[in-house]
Amino acid sequence: MLKNIFYPTPQNASIWLSSIYLLFLLYIGKASAITILFAYFLETIIIGLFNALKMLWCILYSKSKSSEFGLIFFFLFHYGFFVAIQSIFGFALFSFKAETIIKEPFNIIENYISILNLEDIKYVLPAIIFTHLGKFISDFIYNKKYLKFTTKEIMFKPYVRIFIQQFVVILSFFFIALDNKGAGIVAAILLIFFRLTLDLFLESIKENSNILDYVATKLENEKVTKEEIKKQLIIFTE
Repeated sequence: MLKNIFYPTPQNASIWLSSIYLLFLLYIGKASAITILFAYFLETIIIGLFNALKMLWCILYSKSKSSEFGLIFFFLFHYGFFVAIQSIFGFALFSFKAETIIKEPFNIIENYISILNLEDIKYVLPAIIFTHLGKFISDFIYNKKYLKFTTKEIMFKPYVRIFIQQFVVILSFFFIALDNKGAGIVAAILLIFFRLTLDLFLESIKENSNILDYVATKLENEKVTKEEIKKQLIIFTE
């Protein structure tokens, strides 16, 4: 079972390469622990942009109607509002750290600009983008998943995933915020490994996989059939 999750494949290659690259940057001192944390915090926006791109792909290359273009703008609006609220909460925590670049939590745009101006963010952020770009090409396009899902099904997909992601990021912040360089590095390493495990697990839940069948069997109940659970899991992990 674990082999099905962790064994490197062309589909999860971008996940493995991104994590190894981040660990290497941390090892050679080209990226700080707090910058890696900020990069994962920025990932919320990246996930939303790729989700909008998937919605667009469904409209252009599947049976979805052209009238559903409005759903993309609706998604960007309510997702943007969600990200704004989440950002204020996250920035409020980051502002408690001594010598932080975050001064006022409600200055959302200014805070994101400050993060993007970090010296080492140029090394870290491309790894996060590469992970999602790789998954988009090797999985969504290559497997023609845009023919299997509707625009509406994809629209609400990111929320559960980013809730888990941001919870882990914020939890890691409390360790990185300690005035102890060693604790910050350990927290960054644990964050990378946790995200690697989570992403590999989500990637392993694909159609006709043993992992999908196993999880669906465990979640099956009288109200929801196994096949319905499988479909929802595939959408959630898309």
